Order: sequence, then structure tokens, then C-alpha cells
Amino acid sequence: MLLCLTASHRTHDFDVLERLSTTSGTVLAQKLLASDGVAGEIVLSTCNRFEIYLDAASAALPVVHGLRGDLVLLQGEEAARHLFGVATGLESVVIGEPEIAGQVRRALNHAESTGSASPLLQRVFSDALQTRRAVRSRTGLGSQRPSLIRLALDLASHRVTDWTNTRVLPAGTGRYAAACPEALRDRGVAEIIVWSPSGRGQDFAVRHGLTLATGHAVAVAAARVDVIVGCSVSPDVVVRPELLDSSCPVTSSAAAQCPIGQVEVHPRRRVIIDLGLPRNVDPRVADLPGVALLDLEAIKLHAPLQHLAVTDDAQALVRDAAAAHADDASAVGPAVSALRAQVGDALEAEIARVHRRYDTETAEKAEAALRHFAGVLLHRPSVRA
Repeated sequence: MLLCLTASHRTHDFDVLERLSTTSGTVLAQKLLASDGVAGEIVLSTCNRFEIYLDAASAALPVVHGLRGDLVLLQGEEAARHLFGVATGLESVVIGEPEIAGQVRRALNHAESTGSASPLLQRVFSDALQTRRAVRSRTGLGSQRPSLIRLALDLASHRVTDWTNTRVLPAGTGRYAAACPEALRDRGVAEIIVWSPSGRGQDFAVRHGLTLATGHAVAVAAARVDVIVGCSVSPDVVVRPELLDSSCPVTSSAAAQCPIGQVEVHPRRRVIIDLGLPRNVDPRVADLPGVALLDLEAIKLHAPLQHLAVTDDAQALVRDAAAAHADDASAVGPAVSALRAQVGDALEAEIARVHRRYDTETAEKAEAALRHFAGVLLHRPSVRA
């Protein structure tokens, strides 16, 4: 059956999500995948959720219950309906955000590349992405490109009066950072200096037509920009008070932050946006003069309400798609079981006949060959079903 262990901004504090998105979530996922009765696993970790999807036998449920900790357990059609809602953006902080579809697709691709995605999980994730396309086509949900970065920039506008003359430093060049330059340029921002804490930002800067800050230039840029956006997937804090008040120490997460002496800090108001989970920004930056910090918790409080009719229509489509997925699974399941039972009965009868006719050594070799052949024979139709 399909199982989902979920923690999200709707059910858990961001401190819990931050902990799960690092080592504790990884350890839990590894233990679950190694458990008896678990045939597959896909982990979906984003800036506002941590989820583990399992293809598990009923016998594995006690183990899953014992390991899940604070995560909410969903089963069967309820788990499928939840995943379909996640993929369409109905479960996001900003309803209809387009980035979640890419995150779902990457989670599936990663599981397929590592061999942890079972046929059941491959199908339900593919169906979820197909449902997302249907919802967008029929309701328009997700077509207006709402996103966390765009909402954060809306909230920052009460301190930034003229975006065209605003200098911005995005800290991060990973997959979550791709929406940042586009959102900034849509507001008229011309000066965008990007910093890669990992030191691998050259391709990102070239692809998006940005200036890349490295080495000493990082501290210079951080001291002079008006807005810093933390959008790195680094597990470490990358923006610390020292980076903003000129002391600029070398940190374990970014060798680019090296001492350069005193940098002139302009006495003006600055906005620091933290979209990272785990956090990209040390909360102590909010104590610096003139600095306003917008983190995920603050952004969540201001998430806009969507038009109720559109959301209701999208939820109805999700419910129907999840129910259809469950009906298909229940229809094909008995057929596969009947096929395997028929082949199994024939196999056992043939093995019994072999043991009656031949000596023990010959019969055991024949039995091994017959069981292998039956497995090969059943594998492809079972997977295709």
C-alpha cells in the first residue's frame, strides 16, 4: 500500500521542519527503507515540508508506526490525495506556487536514479504531476506564478520604496534559487550580485546574466546591498551578523567569507529574506541596526488567501484524480495476484513432480532453475500492471 509520513508548515513548527530536513530526516528515511516489507521510498523535502512516501506491505505498518515519531501517517487513497494536493500547490504556503511541481519531479527522479522508487511510487508520482497539469489547465491555479520569493518581495516593499534603484544579493545558486532573478527583474531590479556559498555559482551567474561575487567581494557586496535573499540548500547558516557588520570571519560553510578588514557599512535600512530550510540566515541579524528579517515563519503569516472558487475546483479535481488512482490500483491488484497465484500453483506442482522422478541433487538444481524462471516470467507483466 501507499504510505505517507508528512510534516509541513500546516502541521509542524518550522524548527521541527528544519531538524527533519537535515540529519534526523535522512536517518529516518534510511531506517524505513531498510525495514522488512518496504518495497520503495521517495523523500520530498522542500522549504516548508518534509515527507517520506513508502510502498509498504501491511506487515510493515507496526515498524512504520514505531519509527515515525512526530510525523503524520497517511495511508492508501488519503496518502495519494495528499500527494496530488502537494503537487498542484494546494498544500503550499503560497497556494498554487509553480516551484513545487519541479520539486516533486526531482524527488521522483532522484529515487529512480538510486533505485528506491518502486513501480507503485513511480506511478502515483507520475499521476500527481499529471493531475497538476490538469488542474492548471482547467482552473488556472498556478498559472500566475505565485511563489515564496514573490510574496517575500511583496512584504519587503514596505521598506523598499524604489526597486529600480535597489541592490540585491541572492545567497545561493541551487535549484531553489532559480526563481529569484526572474522575480527581482519583474520588479525592475537592475543590480543583482549573486553569491554561491558553495563556490559553484559560475554557471548559475552566466545562465542568468548576473554578476558573481567571490572571495573578498562577498563582504563588500553584503555591506553595500539593500536586500539579501538567502536561497541556498546548504545545511549551514551562510548569512551571519559578522557578514553585515564588517567583522566578516571565515566560517565553516563559506570560505568565500574571508577577513578583509573594515568595510564601510552604509547607515540605511536593509531587508534580509531567509527562504532556506535549514535556515540560511542567523536570526541574530535582526538585532543589527536598520535590519529587518523576513524568514519562513513571518512569510507564512502573510500568505494571501486565494479565490475560494478556484481552490474548491482544484480540490475537487484532486479528490477525483486520487479516487481514480485508487480504483485503478484496486482493479489491477487482484488480477496480478491471480496471475501470480496461477503460476505459483503450476510451479509447485511441477517441483513436486520433479522431486518424485529424480534424485535429491538433481531435483534441487531443477527446483532452483524453475523458481528462477517463474520469477523472470512474472516480473515484466507485474511491473507493467
